[in-house]
Amino acid sequence: MTQKQDMLEIRKLTKDSAPLIHCITNPISIHDCANIILAAGARPIMAEHPDEVEEITAEAAALMLNLGNITDARIASMQRALKAASQRNIPVLLDLVGVTCSRLRRDFARSLLSSRQISIIKGNISEILAAAELPFHGTGIDAGIQDAVSEGNETWYCETARQLASYFQCTVMATGKQDLIANATEAFLVSNGHTALSGITGTGCMVGALTAAYLPGSRAIMQRSGSENNRNGSETTAALLGAITMGLAGERAAAVSRGPGSFQAALLDEIYCLTDEQLLSGARVRMA
Repeated sequence: MTQKQDMLEIRKLTKDSAPLIHCITNPISIHDCANIILAAGARPIMAEHPDEVEEITAEAAALMLNLGNITDARIASMQRALKAASQRNIPVLLDLVGVTCSRLRRDFARSLLSSRQISIIKGNISEILAAAELPFHGTGIDAGIQDAVSEGNETWYCETARQLASYFQCTVMATGKQDLIANATEAFLVSNGHTALSGITGTGCMVGALTAAYLPGSRAIMQRSGSENNRNGSETTAALLGAITMGLAGERAAAVSRGPGSFQAALLDEIYCLTDEQLLSGARVRMA
């Protein structure tokens, strides 16, 4: 299969099998993350009590860990859930929300990454730089303007992302005006999106949840091919699908909305209604 065919197959598998996606995320975006998973055709469960997350993760098809609004309880829950996922070969997406704003989050993120069990590391470009222990300019949960991917620095960013992906044996997903997605051997730039996506809270968390919803389908394609060595490639396809879908839905929602309230509702509708033909014809992605 080509990568485009794989993306369509992942969409179909997600809708046909409705995989259970366990999310340990922040209360600011929990509602939107659950709804975007449903819109993609999967099923969310948002459990975070330390005494139940291992049992719930064991029943899930993918796990998303989001570092936003971190608490002692969520730290303990994420550690236990990651252990359960690792024991059962369940794919995991780690969203590095806010690692640029506190050493607590940076240190915790590195402890999770050191397990080498994360399938996709996701964050804005400043958060990805922080994960790579490179200088960054992010403030709060926002990327610094100085860190933006541009024509002049994209070669360096792509090589850095490939190296980070190789080191942690995963896919790197840096979201922003241009999304950068890389594994150890390939890097892609996705140009879909709209400024309205930054006008409501939680869209970064939502694209993480959406991508996590696509991970079981990507894993099924890999297992069907019988090539465990292609794990990172299949997970990169899930990340590309998540980024393109969110970007296209943002473009389409902006065209029919009047402001942030109607945009938020339209975004969910566009995720749900996006056809395969619209995905293929609207995707703006290139290998870098």
